[in-house]
Amino acid sequence: MPPRAGAPGADPTQSLNAALGNFLNTLTEEQQKDFQKSTTKPDSASVIEFVKDIDARNSSTRRRCVAPRLCAFLEATQQFSGVVETFVSSNPIIAALVWGGVKTAILTASNVASYFDKVTSMIMRIGKFSPTFQKFGLLYPDCIDLQRALCEFYAIIINLCAKIIEVSRRTVLKQTISSILTPFESEFKPFLDLLDGAAQYINLEVSFASKQEDKEAKKLLEHESQQKSTFRPLARNFYKTSLKQQAEADERRIKLKKREMANLKTSIRNNLSPIDYDRPLRQIMKQRVPTTAEWFQKELAFDQWKDDPKTAILWCLGTIGMGKTVLMSNVVDQLRLQTARKSNEIVSYYFCRTDNEASLSARNILGSIARQVLSTKIEESEYETLLSLQEETARDLDMTDVVRFLLSHLKAGESKRCYVILDGLDECDDNQVQAVEKAMVELCNEHGNAVFKILCAGRPGLEKRFKSNATQYRIMANEEKVKSDMDHYLAQTLEKCLEDEDLTIGDPAIITEIYSTLRDKADGILAELYGRKLCRVREGRAARQAMKLLQYCGTVKRPLTVMEYQEALSLSLEQKTFDHRKVPNDMETIIHGCCGLIFIDEEEETLHYVHRSVKECLFISNGPHIAQFEMKSVDQNFGFLCMIYLDFTDFKRQLTKFKKGSVIPIQPLQLGAGTLPTHSSNRVTSKIAQRLLSRHRQLQHFSIGEVERTAKEILGVGNSSQLERGSQFLNYAKAYWLNHLTYFTPDMNSHMWKLFCRCIEGDDVPECKPWGSEQQTHNKINDIPEPIQWLSAHGNYALLLYYARHQSNVLSENVKDFILHRADIYNRYQYTEVLVRLDNSSKILNNALHYAALNGCIRSLVVLLRAGADINTRLNDKTALQAAAAGGHLEVVQTLLAAKADVNAPPTEFGRTALQAAAEGGHLKVVQTLLAAKADANAPPTKDSLTALQVAAARGHLEVVQTLLVAKADVNTPPTEYGFTALQAAAEGGHLKVVQILLAAKADVNAPPAKYGLTALQVAALRGHLEVVQTLLAAKADVSAPPTEFGLTALQAAAKGGHLKVVQTLLAANADVNAPPCYQDSRTALQAAAEGGHLEVVHMLLTTKLDIDVKSGGQTALEMAQVNHHTEVVQALLAAGAKDGQTRRWRLPGSAKDNE
Repeated sequence: MPPRAGAPGADPTQSLNAALGNFLNTLTEEQQKDFQKSTTKPDSASVIEFVKDIDARNSSTRRRCVAPRLCAFLEATQQFSGVVETFVSSNPIIAALVWGGVKTAILTASNVASYFDKVTSMIMRIGKFSPTFQKFGLLYPDCIDLQRALCEFYAIIINLCAKIIEVSRRTVLKQTISSILTPFESEFKPFLDLLDGAAQYINLEVSFASKQEDKEAKKLLEHESQQKSTFRPLARNFYKTSLKQQAEADERRIKLKKREMANLKTSIRNNLSPIDYDRPLRQIMKQRVPTTAEWFQKELAFDQWKDDPKTAILWCLGTIGMGKTVLMSNVVDQLRLQTARKSNEIVSYYFCRTDNEASLSARNILGSIARQVLSTKIEESEYETLLSLQEETARDLDMTDVVRFLLSHLKAGESKRCYVILDGLDECDDNQVQAVEKAMVELCNEHGNAVFKILCAGRPGLEKRFKSNATQYRIMANEEKVKSDMDHYLAQTLEKCLEDEDLTIGDPAIITEIYSTLRDKADGILAELYGRKLCRVREGRAARQAMKLLQYCGTVKRPLTVMEYQEALSLSLEQKTFDHRKVPNDMETIIHGCCGLIFIDEEEETLHYVHRSVKECLFISNGPHIAQFEMKSVDQNFGFLCMIYLDFTDFKRQLTKFKKGSVIPIQPLQLGAGTLPTHSSNRVTSKIAQRLLSRHRQLQHFSIGEVERTAKEILGVGNSSQLERGSQFLNYAKAYWLNHLTYFTPDMNSHMWKLFCRCIEGDDVPECKPWGSEQQTHNKINDIPEPIQWLSAHGNYALLLYYARHQSNVLSENVKDFILHRADIYNRYQYTEVLVRLDNSSKILNNALHYAALNGCIRSLVVLLRAGADINTRLNDKTALQAAAAGGHLEVVQTLLAAKADVNAPPTEFGRTALQAAAEGGHLKVVQTLLAAKADANAPPTKDSLTALQVAAARGHLEVVQTLLVAKADVNTPPTEYGFTALQAAAEGGHLKVVQILLAAKADVNAPPAKYGLTALQVAALRGHLEVVQTLLAAKADVSAPPTEFGLTALQAAAKGGHLKVVQTLLAANADVNAPPCYQDSRTALQAAAEGGHLEVVHMLLTTKLDIDVKSGGQTALEMAQVNHHTEVVQALLAAGAKDGQTRRWRLPGSAKDNE
């Protein structure tokens, strides 16, 4: 039965309660017991646990993991369960009953493998249109009709569950007969139709509720406007009326604030990254065979990485085809399960996809990680905090900004353990990998509240690009380790081929021979395998279309659906109109003709290469097929086809005629005018018509066009119905045609260039401007034209060339600077060459020179020097030479020096000389080049800065330190106000070899620190660098050197950090254990250890002759331990005779009364 609206005020859960009652009656006694076990109110962790349980139950089979099919539906059900108890008159345990019913049905069906496969496939389809909290969450509390619609949807779900259980109880004979007389699809189709209608009904209610909210918001604005008005009516009942209006306004204000908060949360998350990071994980998990990909987590290095208390990196390294991606998906799955209910542990992950260009952006990778790590913080933030977060993320954040944003918000609150799993990073361009590497290193070097556990999978060599001080572990994925997984995979694949009748054999014994052959040959060369498959593709009956499909699959900017490919395959450069006769009818044959190189994702119905190695072998490897798979040519040709498609006369005609709907206010009788689409079922259309009529009074505030569009959107026709129904490719062509023509020029094809210009201008090719339709990742910049922002974000040289040739007036000084400032190394030369030909001020040329030096683009630098750019001009307080030196760009440095750049140009207040900048980055050859050009090795630093030697020592750049010492750099230059000597800087970083080199060069081991600094020994002790401490003591460092105004003795510093072995070493060197603190709120060694809860250090100090009850800041060591709840430290101090000044308030664990 279709959903029926109950009487006003009726219990919205009535239909759901009735369905649950019927469900219970269908269960056997045993099933009722299982149902009772499952009736718990679910949280988000419940979904993860249940999905894992399902796969564990099916681990004995060789089927691929099916549980990921259930995720979307289970998440929607869990979200509904979280709100249903708030409905009027709701049964308090209804949420648990719904969840229990769904679990019981799925678990029951899982006992019959072939049936379960069909059930999970059906549930996956339902999950695609199940209502989510994001859609109804803010609207349901005040809309009983929406509550009723949601309950009626889940009443159908519960009835479906009962049907699933009933079918699963049939005997094998009955199931066989039923499958013949009433196939699975036919038997369950009535439920799917009911659910589809119920989902559309929910959409209608959501739409009405949303419009009602807009109306309420408008009322609130009008009320507040009246409140601000100086006019006030003087009627007798004004006071009472005003109180009532004020109460209503307060209620509206609360609702509006909640809605705005939800929008802010969505905006903040999308500002960080709009990428759907979860979809690739689900796709990969569906490829996994149960019990495979588990060996990785049994490796010793994995446990060491996971148990390491500090930030650490784990590398999963292996050649292509070793199953690294599946391994990472299983790690994510296990970590999510283990951390599901731990508020201080966060799992974030990112899978780079070669068929989704946006996913290969470093900005999106880091933004997605930040989004996941901070998701709970965003969700739990109050209104004012959300406004602040929105303001922070709304600006155009670059990679550095994202990392700083993440780290700054992790510092607040409890300490976190953040797991970061990255897969496929080596599929990105080199500059993107470099940007991610830089960001990851910054995360690893953070010593705040967060401990990062980074797991990165890639090919051997990727790990060499990550130069981090964090501990690094490695696990190699090789043939020996994946052998067992391969055996399982082959067995599962052959079993499925037999079951699906893709493989037919006469003699059952042959299957063993097939299995053995595949197993023995599994370590062959992929290029040879793909080469043989391509030969078979060319010989197939759909060879031409199959080859085109393989080409297009490697060049699309996002995965296309089967129907989108169907239209794309029909296109040719000669077409003027869309020809339906050319659309291939049998896509299954074409896909089959690709010989297993592509597959259809069952959930998204999109086409993909079976493995990323397919694209690499087709488009990158040299072979006989290289001419057909030349990326630049295929990409450009696909862009031409997109433009041709958009230029079809029939599309243009209909796009031009499309009306957005009348704005005439609606009258009740007009609802029967027949404007609603008729292609939907009569039942659904009739239901929506009834709903519209029941709301005719409210609808008087809306126009005919609004109602018409809403109904059409709900019924799934929307605006696109005004075009040919088959125009599946239109949305892709509109959004991505320009991305395929990034480097297109008029010289390549003058005819296509004219069409290119028409598409940009949009005069006769409407709807073709991607910057107008694209969802912005970040907020737009008001004074820069949208097309310019788009070309800068996407690196589109062709669009810049168009403006330079046809609309150069758009390229103002401000716009040129914007383009050049944001250009990357791959586009800078071409951009510079185009813009230099225009009229430019000296400021633009000078800025461009600086950007080129900063970017290391030697070709741009040469062009700009020829154009007259000033070589010694400054931008952001740096000369071009200083910028190039900081980046380590040797050729640029050499070119600038040859052009007479000032090698000793002084730094500004917070800057560096060129030599200091190169030394800081550890760029040895640049340092040598600058010294050869007479750079001053002892140039004084600016306030709070460091000399070249000091900064090289601080960063641990041994060879640079040695080079500077040879160049007579002063090893004992005193520190600036907040600086270090070279030895102090090396000691703080724990750079043992640098410390040894400096000591050999006569560095003063007891050099006084800056005003608020530490001696070399003190800072090494604070950081816990044991070998450095031992080396300094051997060089006669003063173990009891007094601290500076706000400093620490070496022993106090080590005790504060909890560094036991350093404490032992210092005590052995006769450090003064009773050295007083340097200021009132400082700490003795014992107090520092007790306050930090460092039990072993406390025990060690108690073995010495120290004053246990000395006070600092008004507290003893015992009191500090008590305040910070370090129970074991308290017990140790009491046992050592410490006097308890808080006897009445302190109780030891297990004691019957307070200590006396």
